Amino acid sequence: MPNNRRFHLFLTGSFFTSFGGWINFLAILNIATFRFNANPFDLVILSAALLIPPILLTRSISRVCERHASTKVLVVALALTLCTTAALLWVSSFVAFLLVVALKSAALGFTDPAETVYVTTSVAEAQQSRAFRLLNLAQSVAKICAPAAGGIVGAFAGDNRTMLVSIVFICGAIVMMLASASHSKALPAASPEKAAERVRFRGPIMPLLLCVGIYFALSAAVNNQFPLMLRNQGFDKSVLGILVSCSALGGVLGSLLPTGRKAKQAGLGALLTPALACCALFIAVGGIFRLPLRPAELMLAAAFFATGLVGARFKVECRLFIARRLANQVPGASAALQSAGMCMQFVAPGIGAVLTSLLSTGDVFIVLGSFSAACLVAVAMYFAKRPHTVEPRAAVVPD
Repeated sequence: MPNNRRFHLFLTGSFFTSFGGWINFLAILNIATFRFNANPFDLVILSAALLIPPILLTRSISRVCERHASTKVLVVALALTLCTTAALLWVSSFVAFLLVVALKSAALGFTDPAETVYVTTSVAEAQQSRAFRLLNLAQSVAKICAPAAGGIVGAFAGDNRTMLVSIVFICGAIVMMLASASHSKALPAASPEKAAERVRFRGPIMPLLLCVGIYFALSAAVNNQFPLMLRNQGFDKSVLGILVSCSALGGVLGSLLPTGRKAKQAGLGALLTPALACCALFIAVGGIFRLPLRPAELMLAAAFFATGLVGARFKVECRLFIARRLANQVPGASAALQSAGMCMQFVAPGIGAVLTSLLSTGDVFIVLGSFSAACLVAVAMYFAKRPHTVEPRAAVVPD
């Protein structure tokens, strides 16, 4: 991979960003629950503060990532995240806490699109598949390690010290991002016409957004309800942690596996395959919940491992789709992709709560998996009949 050292510095910075972000997220939940005695309605508002700001800033994120070098965007976004994280240590009211969380969420909304832009503009096309897999791997490992580290620090030193640990990792991420850009050339300045160009939602991005929306709605519908589901089925509370760990390990393996020859195509089929596999796994989980507890525990662990594996592949394919099919609209497409996922994460839990109140646990998974699969098949059939315009490949910044 060209500029191997510079990319590894960037990769380390991405790991530090994810690690600090996960520790920060868990500390925020603890502070809201224990310092401010948040009730369920307060937690809904907190969820809105975490998810809505990047959605509202989609167009601004697109313009900033298009007009400025990705490493500069990352450094500024991380610096703002650092300031807002430090401010969380001092806020004394829940309203101020929510405002600071919203500002922090808005700043973090620039990081993922900027990372995608970095790979598409600084890594040769032949190496982008590997670069995206390594990026997803770093984030998956951070997702595994950070909750455990945050829990240990929080148990022995309190939430304020946990925030300080998060600040240390964010500082490390800023240093790594600065180092990764120290020998790089600035991105070519965009012309006014190109800077004003918006993502054409009737173009190649539409099937991507539909697939992402369906996929994230499928998982978000049960995430908040899953502890309750396990309890109602008679499982021990430790099973939740085991299943989350299995899913995370599957994500690590999915990031390590090569994408194969189809990575050069990055078409709709590459998106649909892991998404449909996830739907099939949901239907299988619905059947597993009808079994006795002992075999069900082992089978659920295997199913969650598989969901992590196909989920990692889906995320990599989404970024490859943008790099191949939307090469001239990477900032806007990345921001729209992020917003689609966050929007579903905000809306779908309500749908999951309604289904959980009406159906058994197994039926909820079967209904969600079947309906999502039907929607994905409809997307495949609709866009298969329409000409698919492939955007021209953007030039790669020379080393």
